[in-house]
Amino acid sequence: MLTLTQDLNSKKTLIKNYRSPFKRWNEISWIRTKPIRNGEISGLPFSPELVPLAAHQTIATNENYWLKVLAYRLLAHLQFTTLLELNHVNPVCSSLAQGRAPVSLTNEQQNDALRIYCDEGGHALFVEMLSTKVETTFNLDYSVIGRPQFERTLERLISEYQSRISPQLIKLFFVTISETLVTKVLHDVPSDPRVASVVRDVIGDHAADEALHSAYFRNLFPLLWHNLSPYEQEEMGQLLPQLVWAFLGPDRQYEYNLLRHLGFNREEAEGILQEVYVSSEVAAGVKQAAAPTIKMFDSAGVFSLFSVQQAFADCELV
Repeated sequence: MLTLTQDLNSKKTLIKNYRSPFKRWNEISWIRTKPIRNGEISGLPFSPELVPLAAHQTIATNENYWLKVLAYRLLAHLQFTTLLELNHVNPVCSSLAQGRAPVSLTNEQQNDALRIYCDEGGHALFVEMLSTKVETTFNLDYSVIGRPQFERTLERLISEYQSRISPQLIKLFFVTISETLVTKVLHDVPSDPRVASVVRDVIGDHAADEALHSAYFRNLFPLLWHNLSPYEQEEMGQLLPQLVWAFLGPDRQYEYNLLRHLGFNREEAEGILQEVYVSSEVAAGVKQAAAPTIKMFDSAGVFSLFSVQQAFADCELV
């Protein structure tokens, strides 16, 4: 555990050594330089390898089911993006930009938070425009998507922990984590030639901006962590692995809804999901996807607390 003097010196060093990842923001960000992506969806709506449900024999052997599952996965991803950006990332960035964070930020850090705010608003705009096209092209029912798992889980965790730790602090750490988790969707879909070009372009635009956002929040995380009291570190340390799972874990409720929408009864839908999501394989996938963020936690000293190590072990993340 850092002493108070070491902790304060650490904060000063982090602020003094801040290097903005947005030096070329005016030249490369989508909202400053790139167009709204247009065009019909000609090609697959999503990379099949990123949709475990699409590989199940019952789905894979029925071309109509298979294409619907891919299209709904795209729509779910786009709606996940909209809600994440507008309901979670931008409120946090607004607080950072206005100096309402629990840590002291330089003017440059505050302005960079505002740049992220602008980016995220742009992302919500272009994914909403693509969402409309996806719904129309594939004749999808938006109500099948429902609220994404991460929102439901975050709401539950805030309710459970609000007597011990500030809901605003939980939201701040959730956003910091989510912005450092670059998913396989952002990494793989833009380079998949089977996927419709308009989908690749939209997700590629998003991915390019998120690389800068990730750098910003990686710099911010240790500053936030070292600012916590020992009690807060203990409590937040129990939450961190659950927040990782909230963001990366499969949304089985949505997929159950989708299977019922396709005509499967309750027993059939539950059976398919049990076969698709083997617990050990899911845990291994989440752990692999979270590896860069786990490394960030380690560098910040999160695992110096045994109770936090145990919490991550319980969640199969170490």
